[in-house]
Amino acid sequence: MSRSSSLTHKLFCFMLMAGLCSASAWAQISLVRSTTCGPQTFPATTCTISSTGSGNLLVVAWMAGGTTTSLSSVTDNAGNAYVEAGNAKSLDTGSNHMADVWYAKNTRAGATAITITPNPTGTSGAAVIWEFSGVDTTAPLDQAATVNNMAASSTPSGASVNTTASAEVVVSVVEVPDQIFGIASGNSFANDSLLWGNGWAHLITSSKGTYAAQWSAASGTYASSTVSFKAAGSGGSALNACDLNSDGAVNSGDSQAMTNMILGSSPCTANIDGSGVCNAVVLQRVINAAMGGSCLMGNPHTSLLSWTGSTSSNVTGYNVYRSATAGGPYSKLNSALVSGTSYTDNSVQSNQTYYYVSTAVDNTGAESSYSNQPQAVVPYP
Repeated sequence: MSRSSSLTHKLFCFMLMAGLCSASAWAQISLVRSTTCGPQTFPATTCTISSTGSGNLLVVAWMAGGTTTSLSSVTDNAGNAYVEAGNAKSLDTGSNHMADVWYAKNTRAGATAITITPNPTGTSGAAVIWEFSGVDTTAPLDQAATVNNMAASSTPSGASVNTTASAEVVVSVVEVPDQIFGIASGNSFANDSLLWGNGWAHLITSSKGTYAAQWSAASGTYASSTVSFKAAGSGGSALNACDLNSDGAVNSGDSQAMTNMILGSSPCTANIDGSGVCNAVVLQRVINAAMGGSCLMGNPHTSLLSWTGSTSSNVTGYNVYRSATAGGPYSKLNSALVSGTSYTDNSVQSNQTYYYVSTAVDNTGAESSYSNQPQAVVPYP
């Protein structure tokens, strides 16, 4: 197959402005989407999701066989940082299964592939991934609860949580050896999936209270994990993510706090350009907010690539590669073949230069040589 794709690019910059929420006013949480993944063997399976938004919450619930199984890590192709939602791992020794819930706060835009790595690797499991908007970007987790080794029931109840804020989203999963039919009659949770015959549900609240999902099922023992997350501005005293010392104002004290984080004299706790990112770009955003501007959240840059399609008749798609060095080595960006002749790279960082090439792939899997190499110079900040 001859090389006939010619890669060019256009660079777009857009700003995602964060609203300034007071402690007494909170955002409206909304479900952006939920996506099922598996059952397959992990981490060989990569969960493909629709491209994520900036400043949102990603929740990953995973179930697998084996009560000694655990999750080592959850990662994605946009560099979001995932952590376990408290002590969210639940166990049912009767059926020899487990469930766990991890999350990433204040997401970077453009995540399309999530990798779930269990211990031991090669474990068969299944996952549901939720994306929510309007959730606290600094400390969203409120409650985590589990129930383990529950007696057989045809109406299994998920672990209950007592929310501390009015506006929260509660995610609950139940693992049973027999089939879940759906949410029990009269329960207010929304059914998101019956993947693997188990229950995966959520509820967006408008008042503090005790919440528990309940399902209708064939009778069997079960375990459940439930977690809740607060709406933006619903808890704590921080004005926004640039208020690093949570004193209700963004000023020189926050600029100094970020400087200390960059120098390593204090831990990096910022969640402005993603969790745990402390650099000159983030410092400039804090300074801008201290001078009266908005606290700019997430990654405001993308690189839009387009190319001339191959003239070969048997081409099935294209791969896109990127390097920080002219001439490579290159890393592939797309998890699946690109069917069209354009691609948006949402994982670029400000004040960086990137080099791109594309290849064409035919119906036998053969791949062309690299196209010409344009560069994208991402502005600062």
